[in-house]
Amino acid sequence: MRLKKLVPALALTAAALTVVVAPAFAGKTGAPSSYKVVAWNDLGMHCACPTFAGFLLLPPFNTVRAQVLGYGGNDPVIIDSTNAGTYGVTVSYGMADNTESTLQADSYFQQWITYSPKLFPGFVPVVGGKVQGIAGNGISGNMTYDSNLKDWTAVGIPAYPLIDANSAKNVMTDPLGGANRNPYPMTNVYVKNSSGTILAQTSTVTPVAFGGCCSCHLSLASANGYPATPTGSFAYLGKMHGMNSSKIDFNYLDPTGDGTSGPIRCSWCHWDPAMGESAAPGLANVWPNYVIMAGATFTKADVKVSQYSFSDVLHRFHSQSSKVLTQYDANVATNCYDCHPGNNVNCYRGSHKAKTTLWCVDCHGNLNQRTAAGQLTQPWKASTLPSCTSASAGATPAFACHATNIVGGTVYPTSPTLFGKFINGRGHKGSIKCQTCHGSAHAEAPSTMTLDNTQLSTLQGSTSYSFPAGKDKTYALGVCVFCHSGKTSTWGVPPHQ
Repeated sequence: MRLKKLVPALALTAAALTVVVAPAFAGKTGAPSSYKVVAWNDLGMHCACPTFAGFLLLPPFNTVRAQVLGYGGNDPVIIDSTNAGTYGVTVSYGMADNTESTLQADSYFQQWITYSPKLFPGFVPVVGGKVQGIAGNGISGNMTYDSNLKDWTAVGIPAYPLIDANSAKNVMTDPLGGANRNPYPMTNVYVKNSSGTILAQTSTVTPVAFGGCCSCHLSLASANGYPATPTGSFAYLGKMHGMNSSKIDFNYLDPTGDGTSGPIRCSWCHWDPAMGESAAPGLANVWPNYVIMAGATFTKADVKVSQYSFSDVLHRFHSQSSKVLTQYDANVATNCYDCHPGNNVNCYRGSHKAKTTLWCVDCHGNLNQRTAAGQLTQPWKASTLPSCTSASAGATPAFACHATNIVGGTVYPTSPTLFGKFINGRGHKGSIKCQTCHGSAHAEAPSTMTLDNTQLSTLQGSTSYSFPAGKDKTYALGVCVFCHSGKTSTWGVPPHQ
């Protein structure tokens, strides 16, 4: 995607989130006289690695989605790719905290720039001086309308946790011992006319953090005679991998034939839907001239595509390894923050956590339950993920899920490729996305983190709006007059069907 001129970052103030009312477009009969936009990140937290010289789990890859409403009468019009052209409007985004200069000067992100062409052959991480993600989007540009999902998307933005000038935002501890970082960069979303005038805008959190893997793996390397560094960890992990049935010590794999090992991408052999794959490509198909370095105890005949997904082997190994269970965490099956971001980040921080003691395993099941139920054979799919009305297969929740009649009438895309029914679902006449009103999955409104609530607080912050006892403007979008003129200005639970 060709990137537009970088939109100047906006300060996180109410003004930066205020809906802008603009006159109707001249000569556009029936065009809306004003617009509103609500945006969200598809997940409450994405993961990225601090180093990329060894192997890749996940690349910098955040996806922002948005819905745009046009107003000219009592009921709003959903703005899609067809009528956007008729009305002469575009939907665009621009990261407010990650910038071209800070990303390219970041020592960790520089590793991504250096090694990503080896991990994704043909990929160019910087084009014309601007960073781009593996889906082609940079830190600013136009959004694309997805007619299946019914929202505007910017897929694979290369968001990255940053060392913020405002030290109060640097809440994420660096597992490698570096400076604390800000895992909650903001992204601004704009609706503009053909002259570039902003008709409506909003801001949403674009969360990304380092996981907790290094906390165990650095000490694991050290305990086995290797340096307590990413390089030492990679070396020992390769040795351990060579002890399994594959026999592959990936330290001896030279993908490009340049005489150095790595970096490798786990999904070359273990298929990973997070990489957009339904099958693993195989190393030989990615790098036909790869080399096995001297000293290896395996041959090219041993380098095969696994039948198991990456999620399966990763989670199953940790929950069943006697070394993990006896030396590191006997409760790893339920302690999700051992690996997922929990280092002062809390990737799970939505309203469920605030209201109850509901934990990840109540909805998804613990690792042993997930393995037994076969969830990990089809990871990231709607068929194995929880919905609002039921937990995932195998899970034994401590609390009841939402009643079917509460979310009755919700519709889903006919061919969702990733994620579950909340992220992809629509309600309220089949038009409004669940996340438009409720916020990002794992950070649903009201979130336990104030920054997550900024957008809804601003959208529902009018002094003319009223809220019943126990509710406030941080709750899910529920003031009818926000969308429908002449309706009630008192917050309530709107019909979902």
